[in-house]
Amino acid sequence: MPAPQVPFPVSTDHHVRPDLVRLEGPIFTPDRLYPEYLEAKRAVIHEPWSQLWVRQTHLDCSSDPLEVMDALRILWDKASTAYQLESPCKRTNQSPADAVKHWGRQLALSIQEDFVLMHGTRAEAMWVCLPSRWNPAEKIGQDFAQIHKPVPHSQALQKAQHNVARAMCQKGPFVRYVWGLTYDPNLCQHPSAPRFTGGGTVFFRTERQVTLPMPELNRSWFLIRVYNVPLETVLHTPQRKQQLLESLRSMNPEHIGYKHMEYLIPRVLAELEGR
Repeated sequence: MPAPQVPFPVSTDHHVRPDLVRLEGPIFTPDRLYPEYLEAKRAVIHEPWSQLWVRQTHLDCSSDPLEVMDALRILWDKASTAYQLESPCKRTNQSPADAVKHWGRQLALSIQEDFVLMHGTRAEAMWVCLPSRWNPAEKIGQDFAQIHKPVPHSQALQKAQHNVARAMCQKGPFVRYVWGLTYDPNLCQHPSAPRFTGGGTVFFRTERQVTLPMPELNRSWFLIRVYNVPLETVLHTPQRKQQLLESLRSMNPEHIGYKHMEYLIPRVLAELEGR
């Protein structure tokens, strides 16, 4: 597998935007860190704070398991091309709901991406093992605006939820990115996990978020590929260092707090400014 290609979506003015850019590259991005990601996902089910979120599917109670199963088959077919996956063995006398749990868990523990099923604007089902300081169990059944309500200055994104959901379902695939800085070296950063408020290494954490339309089901997949690498590995040009410096300077205190970066911003700014 190839080496990881870590995105660097840092703009000189940091704002929350409802932007979706048409995807030009692959939907899935497997790389040589594949074993590390699978190990991190499998470890989740052994943590006391995990709420068994991999063993039990997060499925909204109003969902139709048959339609969710159709969506899972579509995603499995797409993923199998990139990851050379074989379909799970069918189990006799298995209910549609149990089939969803079986297929979803198997896929979640076979690819580097996490995935969320959107039914219109609503998060219908999700298999998220590597969250960035948010709890997947709290988001199931919420609409796009509710999910993003905790994000500071995200009113434009919330207001555009119906247009965004329509585009995700009918068009695309699209891609967007989010990023932050952390002392936490772990791929899984669930809010109930131990928090790192200091350390020797600052990590650059970014998410490559890809949408996959399924107009025939009035649904879309929202894929999340997490990268968590030492900051110094992505600041390999003066231009990138300047981009990050200007972005951090433009970031408002509310957003810094939301991303839990208040502990490390002074240090990173001092290093970038050469102080």
